[in-house]
Amino acid sequence: MKFQSTPNRCISHQGEQIWISRSVTVVPVTLFVVSNEEAYVPLGKRGTDLPDEQGKWGLAGGYLDYDETAGGAVVREIWEELGIDILALQEKYRFEGNLEQPYFVYSEPLRRQNVTLRFPLMFFLESAAELPKLQPQVSKGEVVDARWYALKDALSMQLAFNHQDVMRQCLDIHYQGIWPST
Repeated sequence: MKFQSTPNRCISHQGEQIWISRSVTVVPVTLFVVSNEEAYVPLGKRGTDLPDEQGKWGLAGGYLDYDETAGGAVVREIWEELGIDILALQEKYRFEGNLEQPYFVYSEPLRRQNVTLRFPLMFFLESAAELPKLQPQVSKGEVVDARWYALKDALSMQLAFNHQDVMRQCLDIHYQGIWPST
């Protein structure tokens, strides 16, 4: 996949790394339900080149580039960190979610970003369908590994940035009545 966005950049100043970015992150809660029963979530293991939560598993996500939409950033981050083309999957499977409207906006400058946008993405696969292959497109310094986890197992893990709580909130707020939360 090719993206038209202008990437963020990092500069060094007095021995400190400073990211020049839009200070807005996207966190897609990407879930795959097989046969309307078992749900799975793709997680990436954070690499040593990242400033926070190294070695922890977490949802794909990251900063908006300079000239991209929030939905464009969701598509790009999932592609880069997991190797999943969600636009192609939207054409192939039933999809519940929204790439244009986050279900939750968090605006508190605790880390490097001032605003976090959380997006719901749920795909429903038939029983014969296989989960998409995970193949990160970034260096091992950013994503060491990517794996599928049963949602019930991921919810009990200690994920980067408390992503287990982010998934619970998405299930409770956005998918209530669409798919049962665990």
